[in-house]
Amino acid sequence: MSGEAIDLWLHPLRHFLDPAGTADWPRLVELATALDEALVNHPLGPALLPGQQRSQRLLGVRRALVADRGFGEQPPLWQLLAQFVCGYRDLDLRDATGLGHGRLIARHGTDRTRTRWLPRLTAGELAGVAITEPHGGTRVGQTRAHAIISTNGTLLLSGRKCWISRLSEAAVFVVFFRDPHGRLAAAAVDAADPGLRRTLVPPSGLAGWSWGVLDLHQVRVHPDDVLRGDGMTLLREHFATYRPWVTATALGGAAAVFDSVTTALAGRDIDRIWDNALITIGRTHVQLTTALLGCAVAAHLAEQGHAHAEAWGAATKAHGVDTAHTTTAELALLLGAAGFRHDTPIAKTRRDLAGLLFADGIHDSLYRSAGRTHTTTPITMPVQRENNPATPATPIKAVG
Repeated sequence: MSGEAIDLWLHPLRHFLDPAGTADWPRLVELATALDEALVNHPLGPALLPGQQRSQRLLGVRRALVADRGFGEQPPLWQLLAQFVCGYRDLDLRDATGLGHGRLIARHGTDRTRTRWLPRLTAGELAGVAITEPHGGTRVGQTRAHAIISTNGTLLLSGRKCWISRLSEAAVFVVFFRDPHGRLAAAAVDAADPGLRRTLVPPSGLAGWSWGVLDLHQVRVHPDDVLRGDGMTLLREHFATYRPWVTATALGGAAAVFDSVTTALAGRDIDRIWDNALITIGRTHVQLTTALLGCAVAAHLAEQGHAHAEAWGAATKAHGVDTAHTTTAELALLLGAAGFRHDTPIAKTRRDLAGLLFADGIHDSLYRSAGRTHTTTPITMPVQRENNPATPATPIKAVG
């Protein structure tokens, strides 16, 4: 049950994960209970459930938590802990709470765009993000999707985005493109626009949401739908916060595998290999715990606008998902053949973790980005204004 994620993993680390005592822990416990209830009412079924059927149940869970129980936009640290709790039940639940990529709209959208989309997102609809292109997702500076100005002043956006998650389920996409002046920008694009074409590609993991190619052909974008601020800065700030959340979800899934394996071993006679099993169990527990603490540090740095927040987000995502992936493989070996059945939650978690090695940045590129921090002189970059008059536009340090 979801409460075990809090009792066995988060609560012992409470004073380290939340040193200032700002996270609402009773609310986190309430989430665990609400999640269990939502999964009873919207059962996800076996791991091999067809994608469309599974995604509709996932949307049902999201509506139950976001719209009915108010688990929409939350403070960043609380959201990180919530991601761990949701991942503990199923990595496909990574969008069960919060605004996800809709956070870009909430923080940087114009009043018109926020008024249009935030009520729908807080009612449980999804936002997708479209960044990656066929020439390589890590080279965002070479984005080819572009907009031209039409005769009535709107933008006409064209281009191809690939490896896009929530392809069929998202109500709105935050699309990154070159504006008519050649600058990187982002805009909220209605997923129902007739200029969008989708090509579904079956993924080998993370199959709860659809995935594939998004083509845009002269999609009309009102100037008010363009997010405020430089596109690259918006992207870097968003993923500095978002990547620790993804990583916490992965570590939650690995923690559930750990608990399943240790519970199974407690009832078996394995004296012959007991010492080796204990070594694996002790090592993997420490690895998962320290990776989770690293995520909390990354989340704190992102919330503070720290100079190295982006590097920490990239490095902890690469390290945390690597850790979750390798530890679950080691733990599965302790179950023998039972650990490799295709239709088990452990097998599904392993497939999903393999998918996260590619999602939100392939790990070599993330480590390289973090390494650049230590070899490049930081430059000053103004923080992007949010839609909050009380938020000062204080400068942060960004790595060139």
